[in-house]
Order: sequence, then structure tokens, then C-alpha cells
Amino acid sequence: MSQRIFIWVQHLLGFGHFARARAISEALRDAGFDVTLVSGGVTPVEAVPQGVAFVQLPPARAQDELFDALVDERGAPVDQAWHERRREALLGALETARPDVVITETFPFGRRLLQFELSALIARAEQLVPRPLLVASVRDVLVRPRKPERAAAMVQFARAHYDAVIVHGDAAVIRLEESFAETAALGAYCHYTGYVCGEMPAPLSARREVLVSAGGGAAGRHLIEAALDARRHSRLKDRQWTFVTGPLSEALPETAREAGVEIVRSLPDFRQRLAGAAVSISQAGYNTLVEAVKARTPTVAVPFETEREKEQIMRAERFAERGLITVLRADRLDPVALARAVDDVADTEPGPNAIDCNGRAGTVRALRAILAGGRRAKDA
Repeated sequence: MSQRIFIWVQHLLGFGHFARARAISEALRDAGFDVTLVSGGVTPVEAVPQGVAFVQLPPARAQDELFDALVDERGAPVDQAWHERRREALLGALETARPDVVITETFPFGRRLLQFELSALIARAEQLVPRPLLVASVRDVLVRPRKPERAAAMVQFARAHYDAVIVHGDAAVIRLEESFAETAALGAYCHYTGYVCGEMPAPLSARREVLVSAGGGAAGRHLIEAALDARRHSRLKDRQWTFVTGPLSEALPETAREAGVEIVRSLPDFRQRLAGAAVSISQAGYNTLVEAVKARTPTVAVPFETEREKEQIMRAERFAERGLITVLRADRLDPVALARAVDDVADTEPGPNAIDCNGRAGTVRALRAILAGGRRAKDA
């Protein structure tokens, strides 16, 4: 009988967390696991993985870039009754799946707004017989709470309840404790998998297209608008420019559409187009950046960055140090500066990829090792 894996994921603004969880669920499916993927965000129908039991909870997203409140798919604030519906739906999915492993994406190192359901999930999982292993799945960089006592409490909770932490990054590039110092106390709990990225298609022709993408799209409008203007200043202005605004984006005005410009919310062949692009212009989200680097596509990254959000800038700077991308800080973004950066990287070839991008296989190996090791003795 196949071992059963239960994965919970919530994307709040962008789409990267779900995209990574989907890739992991597909890799586990292909390795012979029986996978249930539970999504708490708005999930486009075309994004639902095949061959995986998929559960859509009542969807939610962050109200804004402060990540201080949840709203439902219509943008309305959620209430206690909504909390209860979500919690019961999640616990029902757990009872149906009866998994050998429960994976929570980001939690307990984030997703505080969903603690009402995740604390219940962990408590119910610990009551199951046999008890499933509890595993946290985190990206290469975490957003550390500003209050040290809250950061320490997250690590304490992980040590008390979780059996392992899977880190989807390369320890030679960024270690988890560099963004969240308190996680150094987890030590052998952490299993680095490499960056999660499938094989990138080979370019079908010479690199001609400029591909502009904004991840999920909820926080990428400024980049898209700047790139539309930058095209007019670039020596590549006569090339095809394709703007992928993201499934969560607002519609652009019709005046933005002109000859040589394609504007879409999503592209079914996005990875093929990224692999063959003359230049990729994007934020520095996990998925697009890793895919561009693996494809050795010349890239200008404009990291999403606020006073509280430093994840993308840390990743972008580490990749830039290795000669893999060019970084333009968001506070310096204007059409002329962006056009100059595009012109500088066009027709160049990034340095050899010196990072581990085999995170799909690495995740399978890590889970097999965790299952073989069984439950950890918890701290007294």
C-alpha cells in the first residue's frame, strides 16, 4: 500500500507557495506516494494537479501587503463563522486522507493568520492512531517576526510538535538561520532538498522575446506598468514583449495593448517561453527566479520589498553575487533604469548554474529518510 502524504498550503498574495507545493505533490505522486493537496488560496482550475487528491478550502488571501488580515475570494473580511467552516473542512480532509505524513507549508514559521485552523490540524493529527509524522515545508528564506519572543515561540512549537523541517533551498547559497536566526536551534531537524524546479525545456529558436512576469500578480502591478514604459526606451523595443500579469492581477487598460505587445494573465507554455526568452523581467519570487536561472535566461529581477518583506531581495542578491541575474531595487525602478538594465543583459549568457535545483528529487529523498527515521523524541 502506498504511503499517504497530506500537504496543506496557503498563498496569500502571490502564487509561489502553491506552485511549489503543487510541484512537490507531483514529484511525490510520481515517486509512488498517495498525495492529498489542500489549498487555502484562490486556485485557478488549470493549476490543479492531476493524479493527486485535491481539496479546495473556502479560499482566502491577505487583505494587503501588510499581511495583517484575511479576506475571502470576494475581498470581504472573514468572520468567526468562516473560520469554523474552514477549520471543519480541513479536519474533514485529514480524516478522509488518514495520512502517514502531514506537511504544513511555511507553518509554524509563518501563516499566523491561519493559526486558528492549523493548531486544530496539528492537535487532531497527534490524536490519530497511528500518529502521522509532522513535517514543516519551508522555502529558502523565511520572514522572521520582528518580536524575538514570537520567533522563539515558533521554533519552540516546531521542536515540541514536528518531526522534521524540509528546507527547499541550497544550504551553500542561503542557510535558513540567515533569515531566521532562531532556527539554528533546529539543527538536525532540517533537511535541505535543493531548489524545487523541474527540467526546463530547451529553447525552440533564437532568443527573441522579452518576457515580463509578475508572479501571482497581486503585488506586481507597478513592475508591469514600468516595463510597459521601459519597452519604448529599450533597444529591444522592436522585439515581441509579452506581459504575464498573473492570475490574481487586475486588468490593464486597453491603451496598454499595441503592436508587439501581448498581455495575458497566464501562459500555458510559460516555462517554454521563459527558457527561450531573450530577457526575463520579473520580481524575485522563488519559482520564476529559479526557473530562469536553471534555463540560463538573462534576467532582470526587481524584488518585491517592503520594510517587513525582505525575502525576495535576500534571494536576488545571493543569485546576483554568483553572476546569475541582475538586480534592480524596487525603490529605483523607473522605465529608463529598467530599459538600461534590459539592454545590458540582452545577448549575454549568465554564469554557470552553481546552485542545486534538484529539489523535486531532493524532497522525495528527504521524505523517505524522515519516514525511515520515524518520530523524533521531543524536547523535555
